[in-house]
Amino acid sequence: MATIRSNFDRGILLLTIDNEPRRNAFTHTMTASLGGIFDEAEADRAVRCVVVTGAGDRAFSSGHDLNELLIDRRHAADPALNAPFYKPRTMTTPTIAAINGHAHAGGLILALSCDIRVCEPHAEFAAPGARIGLLPIGGQISRLPCLLPMGIAYEMLATGRRVRAEEALRHGFANHVSEPGKALEHAMDIARSIAANSSTVVASIKRGLEIYAREGAEAAARFEWEEGARLQGGPDADEGLRAFLEKRQPVFQ
Repeated sequence: MATIRSNFDRGILLLTIDNEPRRNAFTHTMTASLGGIFDEAEADRAVRCVVVTGAGDRAFSSGHDLNELLIDRRHAADPALNAPFYKPRTMTTPTIAAINGHAHAGGLILALSCDIRVCEPHAEFAAPGARIGLLPIGGQISRLPCLLPMGIAYEMLATGRRVRAEEALRHGFANHVSEPGKALEHAMDIARSIAANSSTVVASIKRGLEIYAREGAEAAARFEWEEGARLQGGPDADEGLRAFLEKRQPVFQ
C-alpha cells in the first residue's frame, strides 16, 4: 500500500516515501500524511533531525500521482494542499534528503526544501511542469535560484531537462554524492552529527539562514547578535563549555 513509513531511533526520524510501483509518487493521502508527520516531528523535542528517502533504488519521488491530478486538478497549484512538500523550509528541526533516485516535480520540491541533500550517483532532478502545461510551484521558481545559478535554474525549469547528481554537486545544489548504495547511510551519519549538537543552537542557525535568504545580510547580522546574546546564558552554553574544558562529550538538554 502507498504510504509514508517512519522509524525513530536515538533522536533521528527516518521517513520513507513508499509507493515503489509508481516510482514513489505521492497520492493525496500520502501528501497529507507527510504534512502531519512533519508537524508532529517539529512539536516533539526528542526529534533532533529528520531524514527523508524513497523506497527502493529507482526514485526518491516522481511527484504527484498524475492519475489523481487528472481527477482533481486543485492539487497542481493549491498552496495548502502542496504545503507538506515545502514544510521542511518552515521547520526549525533540521531535515536531510537522501536522494536514492529520481526526484521530479513534487519530489524535487521536497528535496530542495530540505536543508541538506545527499545523492546516490544515479540520482537526478527534474522540473517537468513546462512539459505538461503546469507552472513549477512550491519553491521551484522562488527557492531553486537560491540553490543553483540563475541561468541553470531557468534552463532546468524552461526545458524540463534532467540534472544528474554530479552536475547538482558541481553547482552546489547537492551537498554530497555518495558511493553507490550509500546515500542513506551517509545521510544518517550527518544526522547523527547534528543530533549530537545543541538542538537549540541548530534551530537558531536554521532560522538565521532563512532570515538571510529572505531579508539579506544586515537582518541576519542583527539576528546573530540578538540570538547569540540570548543563548550564551543558556544551559546548553554552560554544558558545552564545561564539557570542552573537562574533555568529554556534552550532554545537551
